[in-house]
Amino acid sequence: MIQFNNRDLIDDAGDYYNIMGWTIKKGEGKDEKMYNNSYEIFSSCAGAALYKKSILDKIGLFDENFFAYMEDVDIGYRSLINGFKNVYCPNAIVYHIGSGSSGDKYNEFKIPLAARNNIWVIYKNMPWPQIILNIGFLAIGFLIKYIFFVRKGYGDLYLKGLKEGIKNRNKIKKIEFKRNNLKNYFKIQGRLIINTFKLIYK
Repeated sequence: MIQFNNRDLIDDAGDYYNIMGWTIKKGEGKDEKMYNNSYEIFSSCAGAALYKKSILDKIGLFDENFFAYMEDVDIGYRSLINGFKNVYCPNAIVYHIGSGSSGDKYNEFKIPLAARNNIWVIYKNMPWPQIILNIGFLAIGFLIKYIFFVRKGYGDLYLKGLKEGIKNRNKIKKIEFKRNNLKNYFKIQGRLIINTFKLIYK
């Protein structure tokens, strides 16, 4: 994805979800010529993604409960659970206006919705042992984001979204754990840890 208003710069060259519950946009703000090779990613921004119908038939479509934000991370997570790959394709180019639908990067619409949906991604896709294993890191991630939004004047909105996600989690159908996907869960856990370091090297 190329920035619409600055076509020499990357908007998103693949998303990485990490152990703190953060989604990192690889390459954001960097020269688009730096990303000419294909590589595996955790998920694709839905504004520039193609999904095989055969895969969607197996893992399901976008979860309409999410409405917007994190729905693409959810579908990417589900694909990994089932052993599929998400791949960045440098020859496919989309020009993207960031937050073009919702307005500013941080606003009253986006912040609580994204916070709620992040809770739902975790609840839906992680089996309980994995949630327990990661709960400390997730708590740190949510705390850092809360402090960030407090400083921007949106702390209450962020908390509102988290509370709604926890309170209404039963609206979301949790992915059934299957033993034959166990190795995929281990791979995902490894990726969540590795992707945390990609905050520095993105």
